[in-house]
Amino acid sequence: MFGRKSSTSPAEVVTRSAQVVGRTVAGDRGGKAANKVTGALGLGRIEACNDPKCTDCN
Repeated sequence: MFGRKSSTSPAEVVTRSAQVVGRTVAGDRGGKAANKVTGALGLGRIEACNDPKCTDCN
């Protein structure tokens, strides 16, 4: 009853997990590879912007 409700979809969880693993193992190249794999599977992609003033990324 008082547990935390999760509004994230299973596809988002898998995509974010793959992104973390890819970046941990191979840095930026691993993140790009994770995006290719999850995009090909239809799970989505994680896009990182390069704007230092972006409020969503900071």
